[in-house]
Amino acid sequence: MRVALLWSVVSFSALAQTFVSDEHRTKESPRSMFLEIKLSPYMPLIDQPFQNKPVAERPYAFFFGENNPMLLGEIEFEYQLFQAFGSLAIGASVGYAEKYGQALDVTNDSRVGQSTGLSMVPIKALLVYRFDWLKQKTKIPLVPYVKGAFVAIPWWITNGGEVENVREFAGRGTRFGLAGVFGLALELDFIDPRLARDFDSSMGVNHTYLFAEATLQGMDFFPSVGAPLNLSSQHFMFGLGLEF
Repeated sequence: MRVALLWSVVSFSALAQTFVSDEHRTKESPRSMFLEIKLSPYMPLIDQPFQNKPVAERPYAFFFGENNPMLLGEIEFEYQLFQAFGSLAIGASVGYAEKYGQALDVTNDSRVGQSTGLSMVPIKALLVYRFDWLKQKTKIPLVPYVKGAFVAIPWWITNGGEVENVREFAGRGTRFGLAGVFGLALELDFIDPRLARDFDSSMGVNHTYLFAEATLQGMDFFPSVGAPLNLSSQHFMFGLGLEF
């Protein structure tokens, strides 16, 4: 009798523990932050003032090739202020892009046997709204979002590994401007819900996303430092997002 009673208690405890564990796995951990890693073909509008001139008179096309974009990589971090009808967050991002071509001897306008390069580090302060309310209510795994940003882009031009000074202009500076971003994210949890729950319980990652976003960036709204390069752009970015 005692053995049967003990076995019943042990069995009930094991069943209760399993139930509690399942409940814990299905319950999301709190959400407060968002991390994005993204890439983009990036073409600054340096040649826009010279668009009706031949390639030899368009600086970017002349040195780096016509219709030859840079590769821009960015990492972005957001902190969610509140979650009600969607989520509102503040954030910051930093990126890097570079492009190399063949250098020019300015004394006789001939190519020389060394490289010249343009490097940029876009830095953004962001305000982000994500409309994830519909996804939570209907389980449709799509989240549209918008971002507004203040942008600073330090840049420098190198020639043979050294910062280049061209005539009266220093080969470095910083441009300031504003950007608007419109994007759509696809939540990937539906592919394997159990794996998604385990990722949340073990790593604290609530949701994983693939996303695409369009950026409109104007870099001539504020006084800038250095040569008047037009670093405005219109580009698409693609990446992976983690909400935790």
